[in-house]
Amino acid sequence: MGLSIILMKQVFIMFLLLLVGYVLYKIKIVNDDGKKQITNVVLYVVTPSLILNTYQMDYDPATAKNIIFGLLLSALALVMAIVVSHIIRIKCNKDALSTERFAMVFGNCGFMGIPLINAVFGEIGVLYCTTYVTMFNLFCWTYGIVLMEKGKQKEKKSLWERIKPLCTITILAIIVGLVMYFTRIKLPKTITDTLEYIASMNTPLAMIVSGIYIAQSDLLGAFKKGRIYFLAAVKCLLIPSIFVIILLVLPVDMTLKLTILICSACPTAANTMLFANRFGGDEKRASHIFTVTTLLSVVTIPLVVFIATKVL
Repeated sequence: MGLSIILMKQVFIMFLLLLVGYVLYKIKIVNDDGKKQITNVVLYVVTPSLILNTYQMDYDPATAKNIIFGLLLSALALVMAIVVSHIIRIKCNKDALSTERFAMVFGNCGFMGIPLINAVFGEIGVLYCTTYVTMFNLFCWTYGIVLMEKGKQKEKKSLWERIKPLCTITILAIIVGLVMYFTRIKLPKTITDTLEYIASMNTPLAMIVSGIYIAQSDLLGAFKKGRIYFLAAVKCLLIPSIFVIILLVLPVDMTLKLTILICSACPTAANTMLFANRFGGDEKRASHIFTVTTLLSVVTIPLVVFIATKVL
């Protein structure tokens, strides 16, 4: 129960930060350009700094083994979510089906998962979380694109055009961090102190920009649609609950289990709206699902972790 209470308090703090972003946009202190700039700072500076700083911890054989397990466990969690999203078949607008499935599979592990796990488990949690972020990006830019473009006319792309989306600064930071961790290379203290200062901005900035996304959505419209609640229940409760059952039979470190579980239980990723816009999905439906799952996660994430700590 102790972990669930800590988690609940942290989620509530993140909700308040999200509210700050919502208010800032509504009173026009931050506009669309400001949202893009904050997003870029988080994606290209803050999150990579947090990851690099995390990998500066001392090498430990057990932790190194868990990193490998984390990659496999993360892939398993995403594959399971894909299977569930295809089994759940309730009539809906055909154009929105791919967007709904994308929203059920991909959670907000970057903007919400990393800061939440960092607050609960510290550096070791972030280290394990990066394994999920790696698989998230791999699946997002392969399966995610195929899913969104399903049934639509596809442009011919070169091999580089297909690989390029995977070459993000976050993935680069993970690769560099992993190499430095396994080769036991340490950065100068001045650099790590700088990275630590930048990394400390991850939680507030990530949640403030999420609040801005919600401020731009049709909040009342999202809560008026019964189907959105159904999809939110699948994303925030059903999928992580099934994953808990899978974790029961796996002899893996408990911190690793709970870290990947929290990533799996995170609300719909902001990428859902971006991919819907870029690849011809239903951007409005994506916005509704993102909004409702993000707000409901204040309750669902602590609930899922509470159940997991009782049965695992």
